[in-house]
Amino acid sequence: MALVFRSPQSAIDAAIRKLKADGVVHPDAAFNPSAPDGLRREIAYRDLDFVHRLGATAAEEETVDGALDLLAENGLLPGDASYDKGAYENHRRAVKESFSGRWTSMTPTMERLIYALTSVRRPARLLELGSFWGYTLAWFAGPCVGADRTYVAEKIYGIDIDADMVELARGNFAKLPNCEEVELIAEDARTALERIPGPFDFVYIEAKGDTRDDESEGLYLPLLKQVYDRLSDGAWVIAHDSIDWTFREEMANYLPYVRDRSRFRESVSFEIDYCGLELSIR
Repeated sequence: MALVFRSPQSAIDAAIRKLKADGVVHPDAAFNPSAPDGLRREIAYRDLDFVHRLGATAAEEETVDGALDLLAENGLLPGDASYDKGAYENHRRAVKESFSGRWTSMTPTMERLIYALTSVRRPARLLELGSFWGYTLAWFAGPCVGADRTYVAEKIYGIDIDADMVELARGNFAKLPNCEEVELIAEDARTALERIPGPFDFVYIEAKGDTRDDESEGLYLPLLKQVYDRLSDGAWVIAHDSIDWTFREEMANYLPYVRDRSRFRESVSFEIDYCGLELSIR
């Protein structure tokens, strides 16, 4: 079973206030952390209305600090691990002002968490599978791109099958300085990975499969298996949408695989918004 991190009380309280202000729940509704999923008479943690608001509160910084503390408390990070919050705010501002693209499910708290994870891990070789128009890659590679980068990576790969979206991503990253290490590839990740050498220190998976019957399990697990032998010792792998019910079939295969201690030292479920993030450490 994976470690589980859930948002602090300040974020929970803020999300509940928003639920009540939006008229979704009764003004006297109470939060019950042990209520079963879907219970509508009380506010349950995995209630969709609740978690849709949980990822966008003023407590995002406290939430991410708590997530890093959990990793440190379990020996997965040094006790003094931290990220440059000023650099993050400057990077966020630059991305919001310059990037173009469609809607994304990435919440403000998740943006900060992914940036912070890369910052404290400081991977040399980063790989994102399913980079679309570059918005998620902007957070994943945030500490090593842009005017306020805090370290220099050796190589950053972003792969997506949609050529139009990859071209848009190239235009987005062209607006940021210090992106020479970024290589964006318009191709099916399964074929691209056949020629991209490892090792990889940090891998981000958000590649969605199509509707063919032979891909009912999705692409998360097949892609992880494809790169597994190229993961460096102690490599990190993150999978977005780990608790999103629309990806439950993909996660039904992926999560047991990464939570097997024979494959990964530890796996951590960050349940901080409606999508969630699974971090697995080899």
